[in-house]
Amino acid sequence: MRVYPSILTGDLVKAQAQLDECGGILEQLEAEGLDHVVVQLDVIDGQFADNLTITPIDLAGLEFGKLKADVHLMTEEPLNDVHELQSVKGRIPVRAVIAQVERMSHQADFIEEVRKEDWLPGLSLDAFTPLDAIGRDSWQNLKVVQLMSIEAGFQGQSFLPQTLDKIEELVALRRDRQLEFEIVVDGGIKEDLVSKILAMEADGVAVGTGIWDAPDKLEAYKNFAS
Repeated sequence: MRVYPSILTGDLVKAQAQLDECGGILEQLEAEGLDHVVVQLDVIDGQFADNLTITPIDLAGLEFGKLKADVHLMTEEPLNDVHELQSVKGRIPVRAVIAQVERMSHQADFIEEVRKEDWLPGLSLDAFTPLDAIGRDSWQNLKVVQLMSIEAGFQGQSFLPQTLDKIEELVALRRDRQLEFEIVVDGGIKEDLVSKILAMEADGVAVGTGIWDAPDKLEAYKNFAS
């Protein structure tokens, strides 16, 4: 199971501290033969959800070391944030850009701009957003589809059980259409859910408080990844 530590904060000092924690996890994993950790950086604009975090421009001021980053855009118009990321692209080790579909005007334009930078394009669906919110022409070019198992915007919420039905539906869609994209589940993930999510053929989980509230963050990361 791929594990993406999720950083959601408006405080640059806290964001850097959590990146440093992830860097420490990576050092330990390297000693055990593993070679990467990808963090998920949440960007919320105060309009998509009643929360405000660091911006794409702010991310350029952080030190990532050997870490890779997925940027999760919970914003009014994600394409604007892609343009911000492009303006600082040499300073952020972006792997994927994943955006909520709910306030997105043009999925094709978003996907095209992300692909221009050789970043992986991803779309994310809020807990109550159906799969058909992703346009038929978008599926072929997606590399990540993220299912929110909470309402997007805040960490510390409880996993919504209906997410399991949506995972099953998405896995079947991927198989039936012979598509290749990573399925990530984000929000309220506890260790006892991971084996069930993995058995359903999802590929990864984004984990916030499950790692940050743990006394031993390396052990928590390994438990989620096992």
